[in-house]
Amino acid sequence: MGPSVATTWVNPGTGAPIPPDRLIADVAGRRVVLLGEHHDDVDHHRWQLHTLAALHGRRPDMILGFEMFPRRVQPVLDRWVAGELTEEQFLDQVGWDAIWGFDPGLYMPLLQFARLHRVPMLALNVDRALVARVAREGWDAVPEDLREGVRTPADPPEGYGRYLGEVFAMKRQHDVGGAAPEAPATPDPGALAADPAFGRFVQAQLTWDRAMAEALAAAAGVRPDGSWPLVVGIVGLGHVQYGWGVPHQLADLDIGRRETAVLIPWRTTDRDALEAGIADAVFLLPAVRGR
Repeated sequence: MGPSVATTWVNPGTGAPIPPDRLIADVAGRRVVLLGEHHDDVDHHRWQLHTLAALHGRRPDMILGFEMFPRRVQPVLDRWVAGELTEEQFLDQVGWDAIWGFDPGLYMPLLQFARLHRVPMLALNVDRALVARVAREGWDAVPEDLREGVRTPADPPEGYGRYLGEVFAMKRQHDVGGAAPEAPATPDPGALAADPAFGRFVQAQLTWDRAMAEALAAAAGVRPDGSWPLVVGIVGLGHVQYGWGVPHQLADLDIGRRETAVLIPWRTTDRDALEAGIADAVFLLPAVRGR
């Protein structure tokens, strides 16, 4: 006999099953729900679609934000949701290949869900040119009028700093022509602290996190009648895990962890690697990746 439905959602710290109806009812009452992903995993996007549909069934007053879209393409998102564009026109007008590059077929079911149900779509990001400039010159070197309205990010949690150090070390090894290591690198903290390039790398990542958090927070504002929409963010796992990235910046914007839910997918084969705090709940995917 296969696993029961209740075992698809688990507490990442204890491994205990979470009843799906209870989980969806809980997170649907939050202000922001972040659905993490590996950008190239089709099962991650299928899971996002199913979770989105369950949330929409309880909270049709919804806004759907996407990491890949810079703010300048917001009018195109609006025209898409209004049903004014074909798929080809939409992908062309947002400049998909330039801004993202992953197979649009991975994301099209989510985009079609928003179009069919008239769920407003929100461009969460800034242009990559801004993030690249911060990585090259540092946050303080970018004039305020060129920051696309993004305010100075909150300092990162200690764990996020360590994680970004590992990412930076792997990226540097790749950039110099080395083979990408199978496991995260363990760089020397002292060497990282003394490396200006790492400091700028962290600032660039924080710029990305802060931009998305500010867009989500603005959309999740409480209305004069006391209501608020449910804002769902489609965001990479590295920006949401352990509450380090976007959730940390949301907390700095007065949308605390009790008002935010982080949900992520996870392969059953990697279940032993789950750790407490990585997310509010984890959805267990089949061992074999879908096509």
